[in-house]
Amino acid sequence: MIDLRTPALRHFLLLLAVAFAAGLAFGGHLYTQRDPVVAGFVPWTAAWPQHAVVAVIGALLVLGIRARRWPPRTPALTPARLALAAPLLFLLVFAAFRAGVQVLAGLDPNFTVNAWGGPTYLGAMACHYLDLAVGGIVVVGALRLILMRRASAAGASGVPRAAAA
Repeated sequence: MIDLRTPALRHFLLLLAVAFAAGLAFGGHLYTQRDPVVAGFVPWTAAWPQHAVVAVIGALLVLGIRARRWPPRTPALTPARLALAAPLLFLLVFAAFRAGVQVLAGLDPNFTVNAWGGPTYLGAMACHYLDLAVGGIVVVGALRLILMRRASAAGASGVPRAAAA
């Protein structure tokens, strides 16, 4: 289980909220700079078939995560592991920023007309947030593997086996 009381996690969640707010501000800026002439829709740019596959993959990931018995893990925060995790952490921050941008910039018809899920605002939001959710599941799973190590199993005495030896 994730302990939300840890300062590092609280700070990271705050960073994600700040990135989302910055994305909202930037999306608002993009919306104010919109072109009054609406671009034409180009067929097959909506990528609905591809997103059906992404939705199935996302559902399988969620079902697999819920059905699997995950062994307990403990933090393993070494400099090498943190260096491996840094690009993934950046990716999560960028995803939060991009999610914020989409909210207001997506109100511009030119922003969504040829976007995945376009030409409508709701379709574009659905596809972009689906991508963010599935990508987030994969990134968080990779971070769990990188930043956590398997907890040692307790022996019959209740003392971890490594300590009992």
